[in-house]
Amino acid sequence: MKLTTTNTTQTSLITKSDYLTYRNCPSSLWFHKNAPQLLAPEKSDAFIDRLKAQGYEVELCARQLYPEATLVTGKPAKAAKLTEELIDSGTQQLFQASFLVDGFIESSHRLFVSCDILIYNALLDGWDLIEVKSSTASTKKKQDHIYDAAFQRLVAQKAGLRIANVYLIELNKEYRKDGEIDIKALFTMSEITTECIDLEMQVKLEICQAATMLVQPQPLDCSCKYKGRSRHCRAFDVLYPQVPTYSVYDLRAIGRSKKTLRALVDGGYLVLTDIPDDFQLSDKHRHQVKVALQKETILKQASIVDQLESVSYPLYFLDYETLACGVPKYDETYAYQQTVFQYSLHIVHRDGRIEHREYIHQDRSSPMHIVAEKLREDIGDVGSVIVWNQSFEGKCNSDLAEVNPHLQDFLLGLNARIFDLMKIFQKMEYLHDNFKGKYSIKKILPVMCPELNYDKLEVSNGGEAVVAYEELIFGNIAEAQKAEKFSDLLDYCKLDTWAMVRIFQELEALVVVQIETRMK
Repeated sequence: MKLTTTNTTQTSLITKSDYLTYRNCPSSLWFHKNAPQLLAPEKSDAFIDRLKAQGYEVELCARQLYPEATLVTGKPAKAAKLTEELIDSGTQQLFQASFLVDGFIESSHRLFVSCDILIYNALLDGWDLIEVKSSTASTKKKQDHIYDAAFQRLVAQKAGLRIANVYLIELNKEYRKDGEIDIKALFTMSEITTECIDLEMQVKLEICQAATMLVQPQPLDCSCKYKGRSRHCRAFDVLYPQVPTYSVYDLRAIGRSKKTLRALVDGGYLVLTDIPDDFQLSDKHRHQVKVALQKETILKQASIVDQLESVSYPLYFLDYETLACGVPKYDETYAYQQTVFQYSLHIVHRDGRIEHREYIHQDRSSPMHIVAEKLREDIGDVGSVIVWNQSFEGKCNSDLAEVNPHLQDFLLGLNARIFDLMKIFQKMEYLHDNFKGKYSIKKILPVMCPELNYDKLEVSNGGEAVVAYEELIFGNIAEAQKAEKFSDLLDYCKLDTWAMVRIFQELEALVVVQIETRMK
């Protein structure tokens, strides 16, 4: 069949990535296309690179479902021409089938897509478009994925292709690895044809709006001003240079309080100390503003005392390091399971004695059983288990219990004994201005225990730990270097639990007067 191709005199190109960027923030797309040099640098580190690599690994695995498919490569014009030639020659299965067509506004823009998988459906005399995502399937389909697929369907059909069905392939979280990866069991496929058809007019309208916007003068505004800081686009600092480093965007979880954030921004209250006393804020936000204004800490002594007195000795300060992989690497694990490969344990006895124990798995075998056995050896049957974020350690314990039935009572019992030290800070029962609204251990530690820091460590955060461990076990690091790198990982995890010990001690010191009063 003869596919429709683009007018080669046009210069503006809108890809599906561009379209999704537009949907998230139109201004961001304008800068990306017209003034990319003004954008803030794209966040990039070893952990982000790892996430991208995992996405590509998932796509490569999905391709194994269609071993006869032909891969299309090349830049847009070349890839589109090759796709046309392959379809004309009778090829019925394609990876990265590409289409480059004129847009919907005359002489304004072109549209380009590469479809993950395209399969000819002889029964319906059309093509099935299959989008592969490295996410895990859920009962509620992810809306961004559907807009992504709807854009592809629209462009492919504009090129002259008849799209019969649209499918979404995602990882199956119910699948447990058992020996070699079972590719068919690894994935789930859901049909999203109807959803894509329902979005057709909206997608077409948004494409036209994006094309029109791109030829307009530089935007002066951005929809991200009504979003929390973590969702700001890379153009935000260009458009709003007056926003200080610590601002209303750093109010705790302000992105979830959309009405409040909008009222603050529209009122011009960007600095916390500029917010009027009569402005309606939640108690937590008001506490944060008060601390910023008065530079005084909030210390809810009675509540903290009750919590500290609820623990039972010995105290087991526990921290896990985990490896999560889209395509499971270990038997009995599922997609993105936080598989514990290391732990640190500081044990504080009532008489003040402190012990330290630790374990790190050092080969490619599954750590799921040996970690559980080591925990059983190191943790007694009585005493509180102190963690920072119990939902994380608790889920790890539940996963370990699932594959270690003989230790199930012990592992699930750990969850019943958990004391989450983080909650004191999360609930703002102790709040210092230098926390800046955060409650991660790396924000709390410099304030409470300034003698401790992660900066001098070779591995200084969880993302680095994941990347370092994966390279050690599954990479090509020389044997002579491994001992030192394993030691670096142990040092990092050890500081996590020692930090908890010291923070606990400092909290006790802060409320010691009230504790002593109760004891009299």
